[in-house]
Amino acid sequence: MSLAASLINTAHQFRLGHEAEASLLLRQCIDEIEKDHPEIIQQSEFGQILSPMLQAQERQDWLALADYLEYELPQLF
Repeated sequence: MSLAASLINTAHQFRLGHEAEASLLLRQCIDEIEKDHPEIIQQSEFGQILSPMLQAQERQDWLALADYLEYELPQLF
């Protein structure tokens, strides 16, 4: 499965209310980004997306987090 597909799948899991499973998938996606796409982490756009993503996760705003995963983050790849 491509990284973009994994991000979208993770977003769908958050939207379905499967927070535990989605959180594990999110960790796997982040690990893959760190391993296979280190140049993405250096982009300012990544930081601009990551910060509100983490804030959404802290607020347990799963729909906002899912939107970032499905629509914002894949555009960097």
